[in-house]
Amino acid sequence: MYSFIEVKANDIDSFNESHFKGHIFQSSSWAKVKKDWIPKYIAGHDSSGNTVLIALIILRKIPYVNNYIGYIPRGFVCDYNNKELLIEFTEYLRDYAKSNKIAFLTIDPDIHLRENEVLCDNGEKIKNFLQSIGFNNKDSKNFEGIQPNFVFRLDLPTEGDKEDIKKTVFNSFSSKTRYNIKVAEDRGLSVEVYDASNLDDHILTSFHNIMVTTGKRDNFIIRHKEYFKDMIECLAPHTRLYMIKYSYDKDFNRINEKLQKQTAAKERALAKIEEINKQLSIETDEGKITKLNKKLSDSDTKLKEAERQIEGFNKRISDIEMYKGKELYLSGAIYLAYGGKAWYLYGASEDFLRDAMPNFLMQYAMICDSIDLGCYLYDFRGVSGDLNPENPLYGLYKFKKGFNGKFVEFIGEFDLVINPVIYNMFKYVFPKFKELRNKIRNR
Repeated sequence: MYSFIEVKANDIDSFNESHFKGHIFQSSSWAKVKKDWIPKYIAGHDSSGNTVLIALIILRKIPYVNNYIGYIPRGFVCDYNNKELLIEFTEYLRDYAKSNKIAFLTIDPDIHLRENEVLCDNGEKIKNFLQSIGFNNKDSKNFEGIQPNFVFRLDLPTEGDKEDIKKTVFNSFSSKTRYNIKVAEDRGLSVEVYDASNLDDHILTSFHNIMVTTGKRDNFIIRHKEYFKDMIECLAPHTRLYMIKYSYDKDFNRINEKLQKQTAAKERALAKIEEINKQLSIETDEGKITKLNKKLSDSDTKLKEAERQIEGFNKRISDIEMYKGKELYLSGAIYLAYGGKAWYLYGASEDFLRDAMPNFLMQYAMICDSIDLGCYLYDFRGVSGDLNPENPLYGLYKFKKGFNGKFVEFIGEFDLVINPVIYNMFKYVFPKFKELRNKIRNR
């Protein structure tokens, strides 16, 4: 037998942070971020008084009716193989929801159903069991759920020298991803990291402006700037803002340095060709003439390659002329680290200078910092589960796949329905309103 009681906010955090299924979305700090929701904190104990389960439930009143919706984000937190515990807690939730006028409760547990498209037997068993005790399951391929149902997750070694770990992880990336990270470094991009101690309004505004650009481009909801400020402050010290900065001077100087090297290579090739032609004009030995012609051909190849490189560098200098004297933020991300796990929560990028590969450098910086923090998991968050190359979201899948994480499908979203009438209204009428609202907000 288990007992369940409502507790104070801080009473759930120790168990949550140390539990293998703990999640920052189940922390009392996350409840502070969700200011428009009413938080409730539940703890479950066994017969010896040991904590075996915690749940952060956030509630929101449904407009025009005296009922609430309830959400337990990426939780509740417990051993999902303990069937007796799940049965008893589900019955408790039913009673709790009825007493508190909650029309339905939604959960989306952090449990893998598939990894790299291979079925996880235990995940399937848990999914089936939750359905058998009264939870309605809903799967999604893209981003229809509250949380993404498909993510990439990168396992990080925790034993050994951290610099060696970083090298090993970097070498595990696809060749294209490694190349793009080096491109970003070569273009002189820099990584800036902010948290509650050094964040100012200028940086926050810069990030939000990029979020607005990204939201309009990719058609997703743009949160208010204050939401991100609250997140960074409320989740301290577990959250950071990463910003990738472009500097024209750095970029120009590096390109110009390469241009000068290729100009020198061109001059050497021309001088060599002139020298060989002089030798050919006086040489009569057939064998030596053959060797000289081979050298001439090699020098001509070097000349053409140098000219090709010079043309490319001159074009790049011309392309960046509009940014002369400027320093610009190209991308940004909200990062979370908690209980040995790290998440890339929000990301944004500008429409210009995408060939400088800022997003690749940003991800690599967050992965390296996760290693420094001793995290064993880095979560890239959502991708589409529809792997058709024609899917508009396929590019996001390819980008994250290049970092060699596991392609994970969760067991999905589950609803415990208490009031079927209100539940059906919310699930089928409200989405139409939400779709219209998004279109208006993103204009």
